[in-house]
Parts: sequence; C-alpha cells; structure tokens
Amino acid sequence: MTTASPTLLVEEIGRVRRLTLNRPEHHNPLTPRCIRELLAAVEEAEADSAVRVIIIRSTGRSFSSGYGFIAEDTDPGDFPPQPAIEGDVSAMLALGDGWARIWNCAVPVIAQVQGNCLAGGTDLALHCDLVVAAEDAHIGFPPVRSMGVPPTNMWLYHLGPQWTKRLVLTGDTLTGAEALQVGLVVETAPADALDGVVLDLAERIALIGRDLLVANKRVVNMGVELMGRSQLQRFAALNDAIGHRAPEAKAFSKQIAEVGLRQAVRDRDAAFGAPRPTPDDRG
Repeated sequence: MTTASPTLLVEEIGRVRRLTLNRPEHHNPLTPRCIRELLAAVEEAEADSAVRVIIIRSTGRSFSSGYGFIAEDTDPGDFPPQPAIEGDVSAMLALGDGWARIWNCAVPVIAQVQGNCLAGGTDLALHCDLVVAAEDAHIGFPPVRSMGVPPTNMWLYHLGPQWTKRLVLTGDTLTGAEALQVGLVVETAPADALDGVVLDLAERIALIGRDLLVANKRVVNMGVELMGRSQLQRFAALNDAIGHRAPEAKAFSKQIAEVGLRQAVRDRDAAFGAPRPTPDDRG
C-alpha cells in the first residue's frame, strides 16, 4: 500500500514502513512543510503496533540538499523574521527538538542515503539509528565555511572528536565509501542496489519482536544521552545563532543577495578545490 502527501510517499512493506522524500527536481530540500510531514509520518508509524522498522529515503539524485525554500511548499508563518539573536536561538532549538522525535522514535529508523546528503540532510540522517549509503554518495556540512555550525551536531556521537573536527573545521564531504571507513555509515552499496540492501537490513531487523527492538534501542539511546546529547544540541543551537552573525556569514548573505545562492556557494567553495585528505591518508 502506498499513500502520498505533497512532499512524501509512504509505503507499507510487511513490517517495514518506508517514507520517501519526493521533491527530486529540487534535490529534496527540507522545507518546513517537508519536515512537518516527515515527522508526522514517523510518529504515525511509531504508533502502529504492526510497524517494526522505518526507512527514510528519497527519490532522485539527492537524499537531501539541506534546509530550503520552495514556494509551493510554504505555508503562512513558515519563515518568520528573526531579527534578534534570541529568536534565532529559539528557531534552532525547535529544529533540534523536531529531529529528536526521530532519534527518540521507539522503533528503529534507517536512513537510506544516495547522492548529496548535505547540511540539513545530515541533521536528518544522523538522527536515524542506522545510516546506509550509496558508495558514491556525498555527505557533509559545507555551510560551516560561511554560515555557522551544524545546529544539532550529531557528528560527535557517530564519529568521535577527531573526525568530527576534521569535517566541521573544513566543510569537506565524505563519499559513502569513505564514510564507511570512519564509521559514519554502517553499510554501503552501489547506488542501483541500495534499495534492496536497505530493505534486506530492515526486514532482518523486523524478525525481532517489537518489544525487544524498542528495549534495545532505548538502552543504547540512554547511553548517548548520558554522554550529553541533549545538552550538546542546545549548546550547538546557541552557537549556530551566534555564527549566523559572524562577519563571514553576513558577507555570504550579502553575496547571495547579489549573485544568487548557487554562484555564492561556488565562489565560497572554489578555495577548497584542492584534493582533500581521505580516510586512507590518516597515517
């Protein structure tokens, strides 16, 4: 059975609920409406006793290009002005609270990542329990070069401090194959085999009783909470709001207004065009 909303396809595959972001022509940006519909679908799946595993994936060339704006996906009040830093902090905290609904979902959630998984796309993917990526996917948070910090910063809990710093201090990306080497993803596959690999994993997990899945996930998540996940997210949100007011961030916003986002990003990233270290170059 498949149902559809403006931004999301929902499929029932046995004991697996598969949620598919469906704005491929825009690289599946995380608009406010998309986020609302996705979180509602996760909560609906969680409430269904027949569902044991949730998959979140996307159509098209990108898992998600990050937070974005599409006119047809905008509702009144979606983009209120935030002139004061406290308003910005509140907005970033609300963003983190939203993604926490996936992290805290009772049943396991798998992110199926293909193409670009950038900026806000990583906020979504890294709040899932497991990430499976196409070998040629590109995963990272380039906006640290000009806009602020990852507002939820789940990188530390997936990578540890050194590789987290390696990525957030450069804005570099990893391919899916590289991400597997450093533990950011649990498995990879060729892009054309990704659907089958992820579904096989989900169905394998779904062989376990729901109560046992819930209990085992709860224990691991509590361990991460004891490492300070929630407190770090609040700290990250505050520093992201501060970062939005850095001179470089203001200059980047001005450049976007003058030449458009795409050209501004190209100009920003041109200096990073030299080959970057890969996991095999760690020494």
